[in-house]
Amino acid sequence: MIKKLSRQFKYILLKFFRIRSSAHSISIGFALGASINFVPSFGMGLLISIAFAKLFRGNTVAAFLGGVSLMGIFPFLFYLNLVTGQFVYPYELGEMIESAVEEAASWQATAAAGFSVGRTFIIGMLINMILFIGSFYLAVYVIFKRYQKQILHLLYVKWVKQ
Repeated sequence: MIKKLSRQFKYILLKFFRIRSSAHSISIGFALGASINFVPSFGMGLLISIAFAKLFRGNTVAAFLGGVSLMGIFPFLFYLNLVTGQFVYPYELGEMIESAVEEAASWQATAAAGFSVGRTFIIGMLINMILFIGSFYLAVYVIFKRYQKQILHLLYVKWVKQ
């Protein structure tokens, strides 16, 4: 299993560094593709990441690989959205749940608690996506502009030539 996983990882990494496109196109594609994992997309994340890459003239292969790269840590990113949003729009979840339970007959209290948590989530999601896209774009751009050929040569010597 580990050997098979490493073989797939090697293939994806080689595919990523073999992309023949501008550093800007690859960077924007990868950043947009990976950032879609902050959004609960209900299984449509890869399609959305490719659509965003096409919309912003990014590389679609890089967007696909970016979307796949962070798929496994979606629960952590979901939680990070709530934590980040709570800095901007603080709430006490325990108190909101207690008030909703006490007023169970009133759907308005339950809806107000849901909207409050939803607003906090969306604010955190937008902040995280903006910060993430900016930082990943810059990192991938520098890597592809300066080190793509060296990394590809290293991967070829280590993995393919053996």
